[in-house]
Amino acid sequence: MSAEYSMNEVARHCTADDLWIIFDGKVFDMTAYLSSHPGGNAMLRQAGKDATSAMRLVQMHGIAWKTIEKKLEELQIGTLKR
Repeated sequence: MSAEYSMNEVARHCTADDLWIIFDGKVFDMTAYLSSHPGGNAMLRQAGKDATSAMRLVQMHGIAWKTIEKKLEELQIGTLKR
């Protein structure tokens, strides 16, 4: 993945129609996944933000983590600029 995005760039993608998140320094476009997300619109609370803390909670509970990792691989669009 060669694209790099700043926090400000990610923050502009904060709606149900244009939803990006950051997880572990990687940037994901979650827009197309929102409608099938098992938690409903809960993902919107993380829109345009670093969702690492929220995702760690999911990971700690082991909620289908392998499935989540596979989906994230498909949705990654770049990395966060350091």
